Amino acid sequence: MSYQSGRMGMAEGIALVFVICFVTAFIGLPAEAIDTSGELGWFSVIIAGFSTMIMLFLLIYVFQRIPGDLFSVSKHLFGKPGAYVISAYYTVMFLALAALWIRQFAENTLLVALPSVNFQLAVGWYALGAAFIVYLGIENIARATYVILPFTVAGTLFVLGLLEPLYKPNYLSPWLGKGIGSALIKGGVLVGANAGSLLLAVLAESFQNVRTLKAAAVFGLGGSVLLKALSVLIFTMVFGASVAIEKTLPFFDMSRLIYLTRYVQRIESIFIILWVMVGVLAIAVSLYMGIYLITRLVNLPAMKPLIPTVTILIAQLSMIPPDIGTVFELQSILIRGYCNIGIYVIPLSLFAATLLKEKRGTKCASG
Repeated sequence: MSYQSGRMGMAEGIALVFVICFVTAFIGLPAEAIDTSGELGWFSVIIAGFSTMIMLFLLIYVFQRIPGDLFSVSKHLFGKPGAYVISAYYTVMFLALAALWIRQFAENTLLVALPSVNFQLAVGWYALGAAFIVYLGIENIARATYVILPFTVAGTLFVLGLLEPLYKPNYLSPWLGKGIGSALIKGGVLVGANAGSLLLAVLAESFQNVRTLKAAAVFGLGGSVLLKALSVLIFTMVFGASVAIEKTLPFFDMSRLIYLTRYVQRIESIFIILWVMVGVLAIAVSLYMGIYLITRLVNLPAMKPLIPTVTILIAQLSMIPPDIGTVFELQSILIRGYCNIGIYVIPLSLFAATLLKEKRGTKCASG
């Protein structure tokens, strides 16, 4: 393997979870949340994050009782067939996320920065960049995400703060959006936007201890969710719900509105670099998770030989959808449907199996 057991600490865990969850704020989550919940889209983002965190803590409870990573714990509770089914499910999920993100970031790069570049070449750049980072190993990926994390947070807050003259609180009315009940339900469905946080379960054995997992869940996922919710709130106040749902590049569109002086304009060009770095790292993390799970499934001694083959396959799959509209539809299906199984059903099943095993153990001990 290209990682060492128990080496990554809180900083690495927080950074990995934050980056892979926050990347969705750059590629359509604000429009998705506003489309489903109206002016309460920001509230749905918080509900989705809170629901995901509950599921993560259920998984952490399982890892407290049964040491190991997702594959070994699933094997212990459900046997080999169960472990293979669960691991195969998460393999498809992470690789699907990587493919969709490669396509969206390639399309966005052509749209806002390099319109004359060949589409296949743009896809190849992102795939090659992600593959190179994956080749370096998860610890190096974690350190890279930790380095850019302060710039990501500061840059996002900088953009949101400079938009203050354009805030229109009236755009948040009706204040209940499509209804609080609807926002709660839709928020529970949007948990797929935080599906990347399940890397804590996949790589549980690579972190120092359970306390590290808890810190990554609270600060990594929690910080990401709060910043995404703030972004959606301000996005709504700047554009209004009816216009915001049509924006596919929310962060870029907001940064374009910033005016400092007549000598300092078009600062969105600076922030393109920021979301490209976040995007490449998020793609690399998802790609690593998928390849790592394949390695565990077929019991290979190393995962590096798989990197070129899987990367080429994912890059080719990302180019299959005929247009960006189809990509958005596929992403919506993935977030609102497929990923929900991995966030709700599988963690609850593992948690229930752990409780049942403890109950049987208690009865045997007392008997």
